Amino acid sequence: MSYDRRMALSLPGENPPSLTGALLAAAAVLGLCALGCATPSARRHSPSVIQAARFEARRPERLVKKGDEGARFVERALHDAGLRFGTDGSARALWGYLRSSHRLVSAPSARPGDILFFDTRGVAPAPECADHAGIVESVSTDGRITFVEARGGRMRRSFVDPARPSARRDARGEILNSFLRPKAVDDPPGARYFAGQMLCGIASTEPG
Repeated sequence: MSYDRRMALSLPGENPPSLTGALLAAAAVLGLCALGCATPSARRHSPSVIQAARFEARRPERLVKKGDEGARFVERALHDAGLRFGTDGSARALWGYLRSSHRLVSAPSARPGDILFFDTRGVAPAPECADHAGIVESVSTDGRITFVEARGGRMRRSFVDPARPSARRDARGEILNSFLRPKAVDDPPGARYFAGQMLCGIASTEPG
């Protein structure tokens, strides 16, 4: 297949393209690109939930030690990642939103960016959702989940092992479950302390 590389000549009766016309055409192309008609690589993408959580963690003035600080930390990260919703700022309301608008996943199916919910104050035989929340950062091959949370006015990196909920450490001394509730002498019977004992639900941040 041949290709003619010569500059095209004007036919009799045609006017050569003017400089003004060329500039107008270029301006039109640039205008279309500005409106979002550029190639996909030029589009801006929202950060992942984990990236958003790390961004929030670098803003300590927003980690307030009161109320449902964990839920507010998670909700701000979800907003930063592009999700548009509103709640009353409580973990229970956040759980209700994600449960109805997204999908719940089992512990073995948890992935980075999923949202963990905990019952840190309950004493019932089974935990009820929810009064605390965190964001899955990573999942090890043996199922231990590393998550980020806001607690006590700080962003923390914590652990939960759904398969070994009542174990604090493994044989190598690595933490399996973080303490989410400090022990006190007046704790009621049935009080739980480890993250694995308190885990009550996991929600994906993908649409349901």
